[in-house]
Amino acid sequence: MKIKTFSLTDFRAFPGPAPTTFELDGKSLLVYGENGSGKSSLFHALRGMFSYDTPPNLLNLRNSFSSAGIGSVRVQVVFDDDSVAAWEVGSGQVRGIINSAMVTGPVATVTHPGHHTPVNTQIKEAAKFSAMLDYRSLLATNYKHGDGSINLFELAVNGFLSSYVDLATNQTLGQLWAAVLASKPMRNTSKTLALCVSRCSAFNNALNTALGRLVTEAQTILTALSPNGLTLVALPFQNVNFNNAKAWADKGFTNQVIGLEVAFHGLLVDTPQNYLNEARLSALGLALYLGARLACTPQTTSHLKLLVLDDVLVGLDHSNRLPVLNVLKDHFPDWQIVLLTHDRGWFDLARQHLPSGWTCYEVYEGDQGATAPMPIVRKTLKRPAPALLQKARELLAQGYVEAAANYVRQAFETGLRAACELKSVKLSYKQDLTDHKAQDLLNGLKTWPGSPTVPKANWDAALHQLELMKDVVMNPYSHPSAPNIPRQEIVDAVDAVEKFLALARKK
Repeated sequence: MKIKTFSLTDFRAFPGPAPTTFELDGKSLLVYGENGSGKSSLFHALRGMFSYDTPPNLLNLRNSFSSAGIGSVRVQVVFDDDSVAAWEVGSGQVRGIINSAMVTGPVATVTHPGHHTPVNTQIKEAAKFSAMLDYRSLLATNYKHGDGSINLFELAVNGFLSSYVDLATNQTLGQLWAAVLASKPMRNTSKTLALCVSRCSAFNNALNTALGRLVTEAQTILTALSPNGLTLVALPFQNVNFNNAKAWADKGFTNQVIGLEVAFHGLLVDTPQNYLNEARLSALGLALYLGARLACTPQTTSHLKLLVLDDVLVGLDHSNRLPVLNVLKDHFPDWQIVLLTHDRGWFDLARQHLPSGWTCYEVYEGDQGATAPMPIVRKTLKRPAPALLQKARELLAQGYVEAAANYVRQAFETGLRAACELKSVKLSYKQDLTDHKAQDLLNGLKTWPGSPTVPKANWDAALHQLELMKDVVMNPYSHPSAPNIPRQEIVDAVDAVEKFLALARKK
């Protein structure tokens, strides 16, 4: 089961009455959104829709500027079998006595497909296995614990391991823990104590099994994310026990602690948050959350498995971000993933490296002069250079020759860099890769010997055409203020770049 379309109406940054729709068609989704554009509204909408516990109050998430009625707030998902699930605000009638008089009037009512009758099984099951992570989620595994020892008990039991299903009892870890807390005896009778001990035992067995699976999965992911000496040694846990205190106020459960043992180059690190750098802490946090998803989710489930990551990579530089894409590709091939970022450079890099099965959107801040500013949402091609050429053609058709020239220039530069990577072309070292000029890249590409599918003569001819067009797509024509730009020269430049990209993509 996958998401076909996802739409928001009058929700946070997206005002009504018309919905804003993202067309996924069962694919994973990469979204670039500049700060303030509404990117995080997608995260909150998906987290609320696929909430296993009580969802947030939808009335509090209504767009502040919208003039639409209160009943217009809606988050809707259409699955690939064309079934529809909606989290929405409706209207009803309320009756009450005010000043000794019976009064009847309208009232807003919220319905959630996973929490109101009839319960939508697809939403409820998907919520059990899905994960919604932002950067603050990663902080809960390290900096949130201050300078002392890390305790992951609350985060694991009520968070990333709560949906782990214990085969012995056929209950989730969260349900087993709730049963433990509910068994706190009013009196220390043999019957109540036996029930308490039995429930503690069932919970401890399930948690120990889940932690063992988590360590295995998380270490595999951690090796891919941070291969240079960082190891998840253990998640030590001593069984929870009832303290059997005489006074009811003193009764409780001991050992609610899950530690975090990490080694760096063989050295055990007592407090990772005080020793490891931010990139390694981010990798460790991601490994715990992603490993937990694999530990909890049965491979045979036919329900949606959804993973939403909202700017979780801000603590990583670009070289450490690329391994995350490999982890998603290798370990989550049958998951539907939503990757959100405010980093334009990372967006272009990611869509260039992502495998097939992804769709891409860009979100920009709308007109602030309007009554209800509407974000500008644009679907774009997964490969950045062809997307830029497509935009250039659109602008040419509309008569904006100067603007089209600027997009051709960007496609030209992006395409050259992508071709150098695809063809493994060696370039002279520069501390900042963007210091390589267009001619440097062209000269490097001339050294590529060709292949059976791309003869050297065809390759050299395409590069020669690019060199002829270089002055067209670069200065002075790429400047918006440049006068009298010949339209045909921009058209020829678009064609030359497009033909070169087609050759570069061949093996």
